[in-house]
Amino acid sequence: MKRLIASLAAVAVLGMAGQALALEKKINIFNGAQYDIYTLYLSPTNANAWEENVLKQGTLPNGDKVDVEVSRTENAEAWDIKVTNKAGETMTWIGVPLNKAGQITLLPDGQYNVR
Repeated sequence: MKRLIASLAAVAVLGMAGQALALEKKINIFNGAQYDIYTLYLSPTNANAWEENVLKQGTLPNGDKVDVEVSRTENAEAWDIKVTNKAGETMTWIGVPLNKAGQITLLPDGQYNVR
């Protein structure tokens, strides 16, 4: 009986560890916006505020890409992306389906491509 309980406990711990690993999804964001990006914010579309700047490298040059992690605990079907350029001007992409994508290409005028 003790072996059964110990086995069940081990399975439960491994199951929780697997869930913890599945809580983050890596998304590749390609900068096709035609300017260098200095900050990059992600937030579920239904959120009232932007989350932290996820751009850790300082600048995302035009034509370059970065991998960011999106929380899988969010039930958001769509996300908003906000970036700033060197002059501090912002551009926003609304309703981007990050949970269903592996790569997002940010294009000028709030347009994007999903792969």
